[in-house]
Order: sequence, then structure tokens, then C-alpha cells
Amino acid sequence: MRFNQFSYYPVTNQQALLELSELGFKFDLSASHKEQFEAFVRTFFFNYKNTDYPLTTLAVDKETDLLTFFNSDRELTAEIFYTVAFQLLGFSYLVDFEDGLAFHKETAFPIVYGDLIDNFYQLLNTRTKKGNTLIDQLVSDGLIPEDNNYHYFNGKSLATFSTNNVIREVVYVETRVDSDKDGLPDLIKVNIIRPAYNGKIPAVMTASPYHQGTNDKASDKALYKMEAELEVKEPHEITLENPTLDLVEPVGDAELVSEAEEKLTHINSSYTLNDYFLPRGFANIYVSGLGTKDSQGLMTNGDYRQVEAYKNVIDWLNGRCRAFTDHSRKRQVKADWSNGKVATTGLSYLGTMSNGLATTGVDG
Repeated sequence: MRFNQFSYYPVTNQQALLELSELGFKFDLSASHKEQFEAFVRTFFFNYKNTDYPLTTLAVDKETDLLTFFNSDRELTAEIFYTVAFQLLGFSYLVDFEDGLAFHKETAFPIVYGDLIDNFYQLLNTRTKKGNTLIDQLVSDGLIPEDNNYHYFNGKSLATFSTNNVIREVVYVETRVDSDKDGLPDLIKVNIIRPAYNGKIPAVMTASPYHQGTNDKASDKALYKMEAELEVKEPHEITLENPTLDLVEPVGDAELVSEAEEKLTHINSSYTLNDYFLPRGFANIYVSGLGTKDSQGLMTNGDYRQVEAYKNVIDWLNGRCRAFTDHSRKRQVKADWSNGKVATTGLSYLGTMSNGLATTGVDG
């Protein structure tokens, strides 16, 4: 049992009330804890016109359902609160647990019964048995409509952007690198999936040479043959040279057009983390880099040219580099939808590229 993996931060009681109210959870602060708890649970079952029935499906103890409890003179206790809270999180009473207090201790449940408003706020930020947060589950069930606008809870954007009408486009960013020495800055392909939104949005970028496919045959030939005899090397000193990077300036003029002209059809390997952020108002950007299919230049192995080319995509998102609609370089398109804020994702080599980008100190 744990809080949202993207961190949870405490808020004031007033802020918690405000955010809960914006979600539809209304409370009479002069009411008893039991009455406030009933208001919370009935709102939880917003998809029911008559919320009495779902209350009968939740247990307070082995003899009493929640509706019967609310209609009784019994007081709300920590054990009853935990027993119901676990069921709201998807745990089955008498199957996953039998004793609410014991299960609270066993799971290191982070909510301490007491301040109910704080408890409700924390509960919505807690992960369910299925792994998603309770607020994410409610939003996916329709608590908030997909209105293509930002809605926040505990500082995080909720999934209220439709993925049915996302904008899928391709541009070719003009880098500051000429790795193939043809006298022109290398162009790299940038695949973009972004929600339709009348404003500027942040981006999640994955820099990976694998997106456009790999030449496995050539790669296999280049691999070291493990069945051969190992070469004995004499002891020697290793010397390092200071790295240099020769940057080039943009070449030629291009007509400015309002939108990209190539539509993105398919990503060889999309990332679920990126997919997670898309309905939360983040653009997904996939960049393969120098020397990969549909990009120009020579493929390198994590050197400064490769990092620079990836960095230039962030520069484009901030208006410091150009991007063209195709390889003709005749028409350029701006990222006028971007607010300039970019996060990078990826494991293994992709993580290395993220680290490399961070070392450049690029603005954005």
C-alpha cells in the first residue's frame, strides 16, 4: 500500500477541501464524522442514481452492511473507516482481509484515522488493489468529463484529455550538427502525438535510436565473437582527449506554415509512461536521432553530436531551432503549441541519452 508514485505532498485542510469540492465532494463541516463519511461514500458512487444499493455491497463487519450502519446509532470508528476504505480500494472483505485494524498494520497503510477531510484527500491519492490511484479510477469512470482542459489533484494533472482526437504529426528538426559533412545541417525526424488543446502544453520526450527500426543483420556482424580466443593486451596508460563539437548554423530560408504536413501513423515502440501522460495534457515526442531511418547524418554511439541533435529538438520546442515539414527544407513549422517545458523518459541507452541531455543544461 503506497501513495502515488509521482509523490504525494501534504496540503492544508482548506486546500484539501477546495480540491475535494472541485471534484464534487461536498461536506457540511458542522456534521458528525459519520455523516461526512456517508457524504463521501455516496459521492464515490456517483454513477448510481440511487446510492443505497452500492452501500449494501460494502461491509462494516461480518453482520452489518454500510447502509445499515449509516441508518443505525453506531459511531464511526477507526476500524470501520479502515474496513470500508480498503473495500473502496478494491480489497474484498473476508477474502483479502478480515480485520481492518490488522490489515492497516500489515500493509503499512499510510492513512491514520482522525482528520476526516485529510483522510478523504489521502485516500483518493492512494493506490487501489489494481495499482492505479483511487482518483485516477474515479476519473476514468467519468467523475470529470473529458473536456480537454487541465484539472489538478494534489498537484498532478488528471486524465481529462481525450485520446480519440489527438494530433499526430511529423516534423524534421534542423540540428546544429553536420555529421555527414554534406554542407547542410542534419535533419532528424520527430514524431509527435499531442492532445487537442487551445493553449500551450508541456512535452514528454523519448530520445531513442530504436524507434525507426534497427539493422539487426549489420549489428550481429559487428558483435564481438565470444567463441574466439581472448586477446592478451599489454599494460598501458589510457589517455583522454578533450571532446570537441563543431556546430553549424542554419542554412537557407524557408516559408513559415501553420501546421505540419506529414501525419504520424505508427510508433514501433511507444512507452506506457508516455501514454499515461498523454490524456493528462502532455505531448508525446519520439526522436530517433542522427543516422536513423528518415533522419539524416551518421549514426553515432552516445557522443556529443548525438546528444546535441536530441537537444536541438528541445531547442525547437522553445523556438531556438527550426523544423521543416519535409526534407525539402522549403517550409518550416513552429511548435507554437509548446510551453517549452520538456521531460525525458527511457531506460538503458535511452536513460543515458536523458542524462546526456541534462548535462548540457539546455533551457527547457
